[in-house]
Amino acid sequence: MMEAAVNDIEYFDDEELDTFGGRLSNSYTDQEAEAFREVLYTMQPGEVKDWARSLTLRGIELPDQVKDEAFMLMNEQ
Repeated sequence: MMEAAVNDIEYFDDEELDTFGGRLSNSYTDQEAEAFREVLYTMQPGEVKDWARSLTLRGIELPDQVKDEAFMLMNEQ
């Protein structure tokens, strides 16, 4: 967490997701979750952990519909 406090937030060409800041992970519609999925599948597995960190720092919870896919990709690296 100390690292998060001193490093800038990295964006992954996903600024449109900032509109979801403050939402709970279980509150997304399937269509809204698809916006996250579209970003998720454009990155390399090694980037997914950094992307999840970026979302957290921006106050954005990953939709429940996408969490399993993100974790699987994180473990592929």
